[in-house]
Amino acid sequence: MKFAPATMRMKIYIVDEAHMLTKEGANAFLKTLEEPPPHAVFILATTEPEKLPVTILSRCQRYAFRRIAVPVMIDKMKEVARGENIAIDDEALKAIAYRADGGLRDALTMLEQLAAFSAGQTATTGTLDLAFGSTGREFAATLMDAIVAGDATAALGAVEDASDAGADLTVLTRSLIAGFRHLLVAKVDAALLATDLAPEDAQRAVRQAAGTSHAALLRALRIFGEALWLGRSGGNARLELETALLRFIMAAEDPALDALGARISAVEERLGAAAPPPPAPAKAEIPAQKPPESVRPPVASPPAQPRDSSPLSLQKVKAAWQSIRSKIESERQPLRAPLARAAIEALESNAIVLRLPDTWSAESLRGHTKIIEAAIADVLGVPLKVTLRVDSNSARAKSPAQVGVTEARPPSDSDDPDALFDYANERIR
Repeated sequence: MKFAPATMRMKIYIVDEAHMLTKEGANAFLKTLEEPPPHAVFILATTEPEKLPVTILSRCQRYAFRRIAVPVMIDKMKEVARGENIAIDDEALKAIAYRADGGLRDALTMLEQLAAFSAGQTATTGTLDLAFGSTGREFAATLMDAIVAGDATAALGAVEDASDAGADLTVLTRSLIAGFRHLLVAKVDAALLATDLAPEDAQRAVRQAAGTSHAALLRALRIFGEALWLGRSGGNARLELETALLRFIMAAEDPALDALGARISAVEERLGAAAPPPPAPAKAEIPAQKPPESVRPPVASPPAQPRDSSPLSLQKVKAAWQSIRSKIESERQPLRAPLARAAIEALESNAIVLRLPDTWSAESLRGHTKIIEAAIADVLGVPLKVTLRVDSNSARAKSPAQVGVTEARPPSDSDDPDALFDYANERIR
């Protein structure tokens, strides 16, 4: 470093993965950074700058690189393709930009390899899939159209086509989660999609989001997130994806609490959109002057209302199960998956019987029954024991249309009025 360059004006030293420097190496490097010769420039490249010692960070100028937007990347590849006489259609360029995930170097590398692979022919998305393998993006787009349209038959058909084509269904599930995230962003602020999507895809997401409620999108993210986790943890990825699709599309027939909550939120959004403007506030009247404290008569305070005096019933426990689950998951996040598979089967004297589809789920909860019992006591106000029971007919043996459907149901008109009231309060909460 101390020797001047032989031909050029400056010497450039690039320290890649600089956060991998040991403490001793960083201390030895400090003197050089404090007093570098005028002909030397050091570039420390890292993806984890917080791991560098403060003594080094304080002696550096920091430049944060960011992901390149998809439209910018497409325009740059069009310019390179024109300059190099590469025949490629716009859909293939868009597919390359999505595969590159913000890295222009990766995009240009794929463009060069695709040009060699197509051997002078116009490169298409089919050529791209042959050269680099299918990402399932087209199948994900078809699935999103079927989901938004509420067509369960078309959705299962798209999963069948993706499976026959050899697509990775775990990757397909992840693509669906990304698609629902785009719809949620479009619902809040469509301008935020300009970086992540091509202009026509951003417009498509806005159109699809217009007919979907916030609650439905949040429910979709939760359902497909659970399906992705279950598919990765040793389950059948196709079965979990199909189950999640049917649970979301057939929400009107799903008695689960999150489905009921999504339906209530959708109705509230429609009623809010159709509601007339509020009337103008009436002219405020001057209140009468209150008498001084010394002559004000005492007012008896109303008696405190009990938390819930109605007897505990199975329906009431089922209505409160979602709140119990949320409390448990806030303390023990790993219990989220087995709790999603659990269903309340019976209320026996002072115990709640939870039905689970397999032994693995039961064993996952067996060591945490105290936490579950504490959450039940906190939500219901009644101490109850927890009994775990494995279903002899495993949910894995059921058809895709049956999986995820539990025996829980909303209370009917013939049920106890207190149960109906508690059930409605729990859903609104």
